[in-house]
Amino acid sequence: MVVGFSKRAGALEDVRDRAPERLPPPTDWPSTASNEQQAMTRSGVFVCVAICGVFADCRSGLPSPSGVPVLAEGRVSMTFTPQDQTFAEAAEAYRRLWVDEGSKMIEAMERGTGLTYLEKHVNAVIFEGPSSSGSGDRPMYLRASYPSDVKRAALVHEHGHRLIAQLTVRPSELDEHRVLFLFLYDVWTSLWGKDFADQQVAIESDRRGLYDYETAWKWALSLSKDQRASRFTAIVNANRR
Repeated sequence: MVVGFSKRAGALEDVRDRAPERLPPPTDWPSTASNEQQAMTRSGVFVCVAICGVFADCRSGLPSPSGVPVLAEGRVSMTFTPQDQTFAEAAEAYRRLWVDEGSKMIEAMERGTGLTYLEKHVNAVIFEGPSSSGSGDRPMYLRASYPSDVKRAALVHEHGHRLIAQLTVRPSELDEHRVLFLFLYDVWTSLWGKDFADQQVAIESDRRGLYDYETAWKWALSLSKDQRASRFTAIVNANRR
């Protein structure tokens, strides 16, 4: 039976988002191309739409960021705005990471997916809460208290969501994160090595809430690198027809 799927809404990196209050730091099978194509259609309701329909406005209770924004130029420029000045140091840490490595991150994602990153500038709010990608004019939200390596991983993770927003045709059995995980591990590995990627998988797998990161990562890593790439290429090709 062909199950439909449709266009994606903005994706939440950590859907433990339940209230706009500050949160404590976190303890934070291959198919043939023809089968993939048969499973792809523009009808139906993508599960992520339901999740994001509930939580897309979860930031609305937060006041507008009052901190001083800092700009990081690059292949894709980013402005990091602290929710308030208590997060200024974290915003500066993200800014430095993006100046030093942001262009490499974008290029690695493009190489790993065959896609072109369409945005030229992204706004991000730095606060103490679950990270999320935002979409379009909605800013990215990034957790302030992440250690440096997790900040790096989060930047790639959230930009990965924004990168695949252009893929509106997807297999109905793959949710937003399973599509992302078809390339995220391999991009992390290409940038910072296998040990880094394994550590970030372990960290994400420990997150608990509305999304089961652990099961999604086990599924993605049960596939070989070539199998992940083949699945992702089939999705890209379906969107180019």
